[in-house]
Amino acid sequence: MMGFISRELICILSMSLSFMILFSSEGTMQNIQKTIVSSISDDKPDFEAEGYTFSGVLYTVFSVSLWFGPYISHVAGPKLTMIVSALGYLGGIVPYLFENEWVILGGVIVNGVAAGLLWPPQGLYMIENSSPENASRNIAIFWAILNTSSLWGNLFVYYTFYGKQHIDQSTRTTVLYFLVIVNILAVASFVGLPRSASDQKARRKAPSNTFKKCWRMLASRKMTWLFLPFSYTGLQQAYHNGIYSPSIGFTLAFGNSAKELVALSGIVMSIGAIIGGICPIVFDNWIRRHKYSRRSIFLVGCTGQLLAYLITFINLPDTAVFGNTDQTSLITPSAVLAMTGSLLLRFGDSCLNTQIFSIIADLYRESSAEACAYYKFVKAVFVAINYYWCSHFGLHTQMAILSIWSLVGAFCFFVADSDITLSTEKKTIYQVNE
Repeated sequence: MMGFISRELICILSMSLSFMILFSSEGTMQNIQKTIVSSISDDKPDFEAEGYTFSGVLYTVFSVSLWFGPYISHVAGPKLTMIVSALGYLGGIVPYLFENEWVILGGVIVNGVAAGLLWPPQGLYMIENSSPENASRNIAIFWAILNTSSLWGNLFVYYTFYGKQHIDQSTRTTVLYFLVIVNILAVASFVGLPRSASDQKARRKAPSNTFKKCWRMLASRKMTWLFLPFSYTGLQQAYHNGIYSPSIGFTLAFGNSAKELVALSGIVMSIGAIIGGICPIVFDNWIRRHKYSRRSIFLVGCTGQLLAYLITFINLPDTAVFGNTDQTSLITPSAVLAMTGSLLLRFGDSCLNTQIFSIIADLYRESSAEACAYYKFVKAVFVAINYYWCSHFGLHTQMAILSIWSLVGAFCFFVADSDITLSTEKKTIYQVNE
């Protein structure tokens, strides 16, 4: 059976599995981080840290370190860079065992640097093992496997949190040790990653050349149009990764099940992300035949998320983002509606990200690491912005901002993609005339 699988596909599957294991740890931690920090504050009155602030610092550092990611990827090679980065992700888990603000802050900074170095080599490795014909399929495979990650971690958390209104120190320690073990398994998985099918050697490039290439992309017309879609993916990522699920847990009208619904929301989100990642694989032939397919999938993703924002407005109280609240919204909170919102949020996220990586693969095949770094930079900046402002804006205000940004981002993505379609058609006509 393996004879029918190309070396390139083996590389893509191996990398996808490594990322899935790593983010089984990291994604689960993001989902429960606000809950963990709040429970520490309940047990230790002198612990005055804010979970959303830690997340904001993480993505601020992430956005800065991304500028060094492409250079290090070219010098050290994508595999070694990803191994070291996976080790750095331990900084986002281990410090919480000490329950000290400054130790956690130091770990958050280490995690941010590691995250910035992880994604450019991922893009480089992906493009090196993909052709223009199978790039969309490979991106969808990666995204579908990656998004099973929060399913496994959150299943364990759901079992551990079950029936508990307060997350005590023993429960926190059990969960954190489990996530540390998973992270170490991820490092081992990256060590066993096959060499890239193209067998490209590490290329010596001056950092200045990498920075110049990134800034040239920034000034290009297509990247200008893509800026708003990139920024929207950051805002919605912060919302579904670290704001929506804790807001469910803080809504006391859900009763004794409020805290376990946090983990259940993460599980349902993972299912939505898997569905969103599988769809481009199932409809691969249709996608390759139709020039509007990329825009159609992006639009479906935005529509799903707009429905999730509407559900949030109806179902969750405005103050749920700040902490435990007895308030309700327009209706008595429904767990079914809350889980439907979780499903739609991550389904939409998969649709958006698969198409953004697809458009990057079309535009910047020779500069994939730099293009991915720029995309992740913009995204990380807006993830950080959302985490900083979410402590000041109510949940319903955030829904209004996200809804407007979604519509504007979709329009800009359509313009950028139509430019690619027109240039491709002109090139085809020119070749035929010749």
